[in-house]
Amino acid sequence: MIFYPVTFLLLLLTFVVQEFIPGIPMAQYATLFLPPVFFFAASVAVPFPVMLMLAFVTGFIWDARYVPGIFEPAAKSAHSLFSGAGSLPELDVVAGGFGFGLSIVLFGLLGVFLQGVRPLFKRGRLELPVLMVGFTTFAWLLSEYLVMTFLRGSLYFPTMVWTKMVTDTLLAMLASPLIFLLLYSLAGLSRYEIKYEGLRYSFDGR
Repeated sequence: MIFYPVTFLLLLLTFVVQEFIPGIPMAQYATLFLPPVFFFAASVAVPFPVMLMLAFVTGFIWDARYVPGIFEPAAKSAHSLFSGAGSLPELDVVAGGFGFGLSIVLFGLLGVFLQGVRPLFKRGRLELPVLMVGFTTFAWLLSEYLVMTFLRGSLYFPTMVWTKMVTDTLLAMLASPLIFLLLYSLAGLSRYEIKYEGLRYSFDGR
């Protein structure tokens, strides 16, 4: 079964590509967060235990790379709500307090939602999976922001935050069909089989 190791390798590759994806200044530095989007898309194609492994790898590397240290200025961080070199300076005080490992929990919980649309991936129906990727991306960003505002001690929702979260979500939804197509093609080439609710579905429909 080569589908799983290739999926993990592609996930690692997305972290390399992420370093070269710029933000869009006119949209509050909206950015395509490729590793999370790839994880959300892959969660539709893999069984629950593998999804949890992907969630751990994605969350661990994401936090290790993008969560700033206690003595590191937040402006140097490329974490989702700090990307754009200090586009949200009012949150700089909580950047170092964003807990390492929280992304692992968020990815794991959101991946559970995507497990429910796996039969649609099997049949090549991507409408709902694309919408679900958008929903989970927005939920991930909103959860991060809620944690940061909690650490800050007050709820503060400026317009720029909503603009950035919405545009990030739209970019994720635009990229997700290409990722689904990649995974769908890989599954077909590797004769990957999807199991759902204890029943075995052959990927080619037989």
